[in-house]
Amino acid sequence: MGSDEIARLEKLVDRLLTERGELLQSNDVLTREQDRLLSEQARVSGELDSLLAKLDRLERKS
Repeated sequence: MGSDEIARLEKLVDRLLTERGELLQSNDVLTREQDRLLSEQARVSGELDSLLAKLDRLERKS
């Protein structure tokens, strides 16, 4: 293998490592956003359950 081929392979490996790092960072951001949205979904679901229970009690009283 010639020195030009080795240099090209080294550049390719560097580029791939850089892209991998960027993808890992992007994945971390997306994972945090997913966790935030799931937490928000659980909170909203809990509030809706509470409201539905209150409505159910009001309907039974009337």
